[in-house]
Amino acid sequence: MNTKVKNNTTRKGFLLIITPILVAIMFTLIQCDKGRNCENVPCTEVYMAIPLKLQYPDGQPVLLDSSKVFWISENRYLEQDAVSWNEGRVWGSYLIVNDGMKKELLNKKEVMHFTGYLNGKIVCERDVLVGADCCHVDYLGTESLIQTIQD
Repeated sequence: MNTKVKNNTTRKGFLLIITPILVAIMFTLIQCDKGRNCENVPCTEVYMAIPLKLQYPDGQPVLLDSSKVFWISENRYLEQDAVSWNEGRVWGSYLIVNDGMKKELLNKKEVMHFTGYLNGKIVCERDVLVGADCCHVDYLGTESLIQTIQD
């Protein structure tokens, strides 16, 4: 068999196999982008969270007394898990949202207002823009999620 004919036949066979796979992948991505059906979208098993890290100018974590996250468009405060909050506090890391909210945030851009309290005073107020795709919550803002708090 001629090498040119053999290579051409191999290319056609490859295209016949790969084309349906590419179409299926594109269809899945289009579905995910439009939020039509996320059930069959392959996602990683990683549980994602969007935290705000508060630190002093020397890099030490700010150990807040308490914090609140207010979902502006829903006009409600988000519930905080005390165990997770205390674990994050050790590092100055305070949860805004996590993958537990991905269905509520799917294909949306939502503002969460964070308020941090220390010694009875507000030491941090910050709006954080978040959303989610089929798989995970996403930070949609442009500012760093590390904020320095002055003593």
